[in-house]
Amino acid sequence: MMERSDHVSREATSSHEPASWRADWTCGSASDPRLLRTFSGHEGPVVAVATVVVDGRPVVVSASRDATVCVWDLATGERLHTLTAAPPDDISSLSPELVALATVVVDGHPLVLTCHTDGTARLWDPETGRSAGELALGLARLVLDGRHVVLAIEADRTLGVWDQATGSRLGVFPWMVGIGELDGRKVVVTCPPDDHTQVWDLATGREVGECLPAEGPWTLEGRHIAVTKEEGQAGRVWDLDRHVFLAADLRELLADSEYGDAVSALAVVDTVSALTVVDGRVVVLSSHYEGAPELVGDLAPVVFPDGPSATLILEERCVALAVGVDHTLRFWDLPTSLMDPTGPDGTRSIRSIPLEAAAGKELIRSDPRDLIDLARLISARTNGLLAAECLRAASRSLVLGDTPVSLIAGPDGTVTLWHTLDPSHAGSVLTGHTDRVWAIASTPVGTCTLAVTTSRDRTVRAWDLATGEQEGEPLTGHTGQVWDVATTTVDGRGVAVTAGEDHTVRTWDLTAARGDGGRLRAGHTESVLAVATAVLDGVPVLVTAGADHAVRTWDLTTGSQTSDSLSAEVSAMTTAVVGGHSVVVTAAPDATLHILELATGKTVHRPFPSGHGRVLAMASATLDGLPVALTAGSDRVVGVWDLTTGQPLVAPLTGHSSRITAAATTVLDGQPVAVTGSWDKTVRLWDIATGRQLGEPLTGHTDWVTAVATATLGGVPIAISKSRDRTIRLWNLSTGQQIRDAQAAESGSGNTLAVSAMADGRLVAALGDDRTVRFRDLTAGRSAGTDHLLPFPVHSLAAAPGGRFAVGFGCEVGVLSRTS
Repeated sequence: MMERSDHVSREATSSHEPASWRADWTCGSASDPRLLRTFSGHEGPVVAVATVVVDGRPVVVSASRDATVCVWDLATGERLHTLTAAPPDDISSLSPELVALATVVVDGHPLVLTCHTDGTARLWDPETGRSAGELALGLARLVLDGRHVVLAIEADRTLGVWDQATGSRLGVFPWMVGIGELDGRKVVVTCPPDDHTQVWDLATGREVGECLPAEGPWTLEGRHIAVTKEEGQAGRVWDLDRHVFLAADLRELLADSEYGDAVSALAVVDTVSALTVVDGRVVVLSSHYEGAPELVGDLAPVVFPDGPSATLILEERCVALAVGVDHTLRFWDLPTSLMDPTGPDGTRSIRSIPLEAAAGKELIRSDPRDLIDLARLISARTNGLLAAECLRAASRSLVLGDTPVSLIAGPDGTVTLWHTLDPSHAGSVLTGHTDRVWAIASTPVGTCTLAVTTSRDRTVRAWDLATGEQEGEPLTGHTGQVWDVATTTVDGRGVAVTAGEDHTVRTWDLTAARGDGGRLRAGHTESVLAVATAVLDGVPVLVTAGADHAVRTWDLTTGSQTSDSLSAEVSAMTTAVVGGHSVVVTAAPDATLHILELATGKTVHRPFPSGHGRVLAMASATLDGLPVALTAGSDRVVGVWDLTTGQPLVAPLTGHSSRITAAATTVLDGQPVAVTGSWDKTVRLWDIATGRQLGEPLTGHTDWVTAVATATLGGVPIAISKSRDRTIRLWNLSTGQQIRDAQAAESGSGNTLAVSAMADGRLVAALGDDRTVRFRDLTAGRSAGTDHLLPFPVHSLAAAPGGRFAVGFGCEVGVLSRTS
């Protein structure tokens, strides 16, 4: 039977499938007890975060370079919604980039605000994931036909006209390029991309005039003219100096002998593309070149020197213009200062001004004028995205005790506390970051107020603002720059939410940041190259070898180190039992083999050469009670070694035509056998006792075989192979036949494959893919739950008792187990 599954999802957290694998323990930064959860699923750097409470549940909102905004349940890590924050541009097919993100509660309803490079500010309902409208830029307040109206600009340069008393929209004019006055009435000029110009009566919404294709200009007797091209009739002639109709046909103005030359001259001219005429007058001139159409003649442009503006003043109150999905206009009563308090979840609450209270009132321009500063006013901070791209320093405004203060980042990684009422008075300087600070947030924790900062140095730090001292060790785990931070309170505990260049959102317990809550398990200082399991004094242990020339032994259950580290330079490793003692067998870069007792580090016997150019893979087995090790290398052969003597048991196993990169052992018909994988694209089966190859090579892979493992499936011994051809394949070792194959992303290290038996009898394979461990149910031939994201690339995997997996990632190690 052959089966091919769909490509394993790259998304590490599904909106409907709960996380099914957890880290029982890890060392290094990933073991930081203050790290609550890692949210993954964005396909680009996460550049901004915010928090808000929805129906009593705290949620996280994150924005990414992948042009999406995600809403997450903070407690569970479940992704609730994915929003395409702004539609792509019709011409470039690219979505406008986000320049600000904020959350706000308006009239008791939580909303998400996203501001974009196309000048739009969109509103979203975090409970439903649907649009909640947008914020419009206020342009003017006018009286049209006796009615007070508000003019504002929405997305796509759409001019909206609203009745100020009722909030109802009276007119909408997409792609507005100008407003003018013609014959005593206000008109709007619109010009959609790649379309013709239109003129509309602002009060009635009716189109006036017509747009005519034209050629010109051409000089005739000192006058500049253009000729319109109209189907089925001669082109009319227009005077571009006086902007009036000149003649029904160019022949009326020229002698017959001049007409041909004039037509040829007009054809060569490529400036005027169209004329918009009203009652025989040219009022708009369009050209072939880039730039807005020009209002000319009797159409006098109306200039609004104070607009457009993100905020307006209504009776001494600063307001924003919010347009709902029902197109109704509402006036948001904004905070008067960055110092206005936020709620315990870090989010401001504001209210709408009743429409009857706004009816007939004057509206004038206010500060802030742009949407970025409006988002800052709502959130009381400048986030990391703005600091990076708009050349603004990261900042946070708050009231400390009774004193309004601002935290402002400097270019040297410091943050200075300034007294807002006395800018000359600087308070404490927060010093610790080694590179630029991208974002600052603050939150009360107990009786203290903590500031939280993120930086280009990839760390998150918490500070006691009363003392200016850093609280605990830096919060580490992000593998790239940390762009933004937001804070909230959950069950009385302060929580920080951070946005990383590594495509993740992380949450941190700020209450645990105080004291020694940040102590980490010490481990390897360089990459973990190999992992294996063993039993030491009756306790299951994990053995790891690092590029730091150290071999460490860890209690598989608690993660504590059970003995002193051993010094060894390792290219490959396996474990065995020799003379009743658990040992580690290592191959050095010079291909010599070393056998050391795990408990004492004692050398079992002198190192001996393997004969390989370089050992690339190792495995162990027991042959008639004798412990043996298998070595495979760049010389295309497999060695079989008696671990009690250090001598070869049989002649080298030959057959592969290229380097051997993977080895495993199992029992077939009561006899120990070896399974090897090679760059020659084959998997081979060997009798360890005789050194003979069993059967024909197992073929099917179309590229290098990079890892093999063995297991029993339904009572049948099987081999599992992983290849650079992006597949994993299952083989029946009794018949030599392939059982099935499945797609598997291959961007991690070659030996990142392990197979473990679950409590319910199912076989699950773990595969490393860059910084992600993916899981495959070999029994059912499908995914075995959601992926597990790690902060560093996965270099090694091993099966562990109890359906667990040991993993080496970066210079850190850990144990993963299934939770559901």
